[in-house]
Amino acid sequence: MTDHHQADGWDAVPHVAAISGTRVAAISGTRDAAPGPVTDDLRRPRRPRSRPLRRRTLVALVAGGAALLLVVVGGIVGLSVGAGAHTADRPVRAFLDDLTAGRVATALSDAGIDHSADDVLLTEAAYRAAEDTVTGYRVARVRQGDGSATVDVYLRQGGRDVGATFTLTQTGTDWGVFPVWHLDAPKLGTVEVAVRGPSGTRFDVAGRSVRTPQDGTVTLSALPGTYPVTLDGGKWVASTSSSATVSGFGQTASSPVSIATTLTAAGRQAATKAVDGWVDACIASADPAPSGCSFYAYGEDPTYTYTNEHWTLDTRPVVSVGDWTSAGWIVTTTTYGRATFTADISGPGGVGTASAGPMNVNASGWITGFTADGATFRSAVAGSSAESGS
Repeated sequence: MTDHHQADGWDAVPHVAAISGTRVAAISGTRDAAPGPVTDDLRRPRRPRSRPLRRRTLVALVAGGAALLLVVVGGIVGLSVGAGAHTADRPVRAFLDDLTAGRVATALSDAGIDHSADDVLLTEAAYRAAEDTVTGYRVARVRQGDGSATVDVYLRQGGRDVGATFTLTQTGTDWGVFPVWHLDAPKLGTVEVAVRGPSGTRFDVAGRSVRTPQDGTVTLSALPGTYPVTLDGGKWVASTSSSATVSGFGQTASSPVSIATTLTAAGRQAATKAVDGWVDACIASADPAPSGCSFYAYGEDPTYTYTNEHWTLDTRPVVSVGDWTSAGWIVTTTTYGRATFTADISGPGGVGTASAGPMNVNASGWITGFTADGATFRSAVAGSSAESGS
């Protein structure tokens, strides 16, 4: 049997391009592949498609925008923080923070408060010993002007609010924008103590030892607080205790503290012994008018010779010791003593004995101070500068 082709065989099958209606390139190796009809879709020009952004580019744009936002926000925050850090009340707060924490040396340094070794109350030890110190504060008002500022503060001191005002001076700027403020040294209060006792008396203020000058009055610069004042007179002198309160800053002084001194029993005994010593020294004189004494004899006859001259104390004066005056603890004679002067005489009328008295012995004066051996007495006799120790 032989192969043969029929008219309706494979050669009559239409090309695939004619069936699908699409234009397809001829399959390689097919001789009679022919293009099919061109459809309307193929004739219509295609619109250019927008090219999608790559992911990496999109991320970069978002990151750039966020960075710009952060810069703007950071700048605003930076300006706000910078302005807050350069307000006029910041140096005042730093000063008061140190003070409430007891850092006295740092507080004084930051505020530019000059002080020396004589300012015994401007120390941390003295401030610790004080009561009613600054335990807190509240800024009430800040006023900034052209190159200067004022800060009003309420200090918490001894359970109450005490007003204080601080001034500041602008010393420049930071970054040419923010003002730099310098706290002007605030005016400190003072503790004023007057000791009614001898000059050079030692007393304590908040545990600090101080010696009185000639007038007995001491003025000490002090930070806000209440400072105890005591005097240890040893076995001779007793005294009252008191305290001085400094309220806030800018006050002229605390209410003056007066420390009264009196003599202890031992001090009074020493005072009486000193008076007796003065009387005994006068009695021991061979002069009819002993210098610095409250009694004397007169009326000697120049034609006679006087020998064996002496005084005899018939009765000793009784004295009382009172309070301190500007000259000392006052000694008052409550009962006069009596003294007699006698001498052997020889002259135109023969020999014999002459006498004068008895005379009053006045032992009034002052106890001017004490040493380790006892009291020192000064007589109140006019023109007398004689002193006697016990």
